[in-house]
Amino acid sequence: MSAPAQARRTLLGRAVLVAVGAGAVVLGAQSMEPAPTPAPRATAAVSSAPAAPVTPRAAESDLVDASVSTGLRPVTRALGAVVAGQQSWVRIPWTTDAPVCSVAVTVTADGADVGYPVNTGGYSSFYRQDRLAASVHDYTAVRFLVPAFSAAKVVTADVTASYTTTSGAGAAGATGKAGTAARASTPCVGTSVTRTYRVTLPVQPPSAAPAAALADPAAATSSSAD
Repeated sequence: MSAPAQARRTLLGRAVLVAVGAGAVVLGAQSMEPAPTPAPRATAAVSSAPAAPVTPRAAESDLVDASVSTGLRPVTRALGAVVAGQQSWVRIPWTTDAPVCSVAVTVTADGADVGYPVNTGGYSSFYRQDRLAASVHDYTAVRFLVPAFSAAKVVTADVTASYTTTSGAGAAGATGKAGTAARASTPCVGTSVTRTYRVTLPVQPPSAAPAAALADPAAATSSSAD
């Protein structure tokens, strides 16, 4: 082989080696690059609306049967409507066939928050006093709040009345302001009773809010107890 041919062959071999080496470097560089960072997943939106409260209802054995017509009891078990997303004051009407005193009413409800008048705090009682004469009607006011997003059409609630049955017939028989004062001054002595009744309240959409349902019970000016 001539010297020029040998030189060309040598140069060609070096070029191939250089080319192969460069390719190896490039390939090596590609294999060493960090993996692309995946785009972060969008965080699922979290609703800020409060969850519907869950309150245990009374056992069936603790409920007063609807056929019972003695003692302190609701006049009806189908109460007024509540408005979803708004505080709704509901009147629970009561009657009794025997004088009662120290009446305290509490409520638990499925899917609704419950509140009471500010002057009683953790319970509700009658409008002017905590007692009721025989054959007289009065009411207790309870505040219900059903979440605005609730799909419920009806709220089922348990109404528990704790009271004392008394024999103060003389004071109970009086009427008017004198009768109210006489009953209030009569000592509350007798038999302690606790009864639980199951009631229902229809739920209306916010657009159907009646003005009366949102009124504070403190705005009332009269009581049926007189």
